[in-house]
Amino acid sequence: MKYAEFNIENNKIEFLNSVFGIESVLLNGKTVSKKFSFSGVKHNLNLHSENFILKSKYKQFDKREIELELVKNGKTIERQIVQADKRQRLCWVLIGAGLGIGAYKLLNLII
Repeated sequence: MKYAEFNIENNKIEFLNSVFGIESVLLNGKTVSKKFSFSGVKHNLNLHSENFILKSKYKQFDKREIELELVKNGKTIERQIVQADKRQRLCWVLIGAGLGIGAYKLLNLII
């Protein structure tokens, strides 16, 4: 799911996050970074020989939002805060409940 978009001159940097915690950063439609993250991670990208870092920080137990910070040469040039998708949270609750029930039944079979 696409969460945010940053425009630098005529270039578009997009931040996407999947239900399973895979964050992707696209530069002009092409994937330049893809990492797993539970609480946030740094994505490095290069645009016209300049280094950028897109930092994500997921506040899942507090406000349930994702803070994104685009940094160029050590200075923050743009910051966005977006709300986490409710469907993603629901999916993780269902996965957790399913794993818990499965583990309980497995333990009852063993014991």
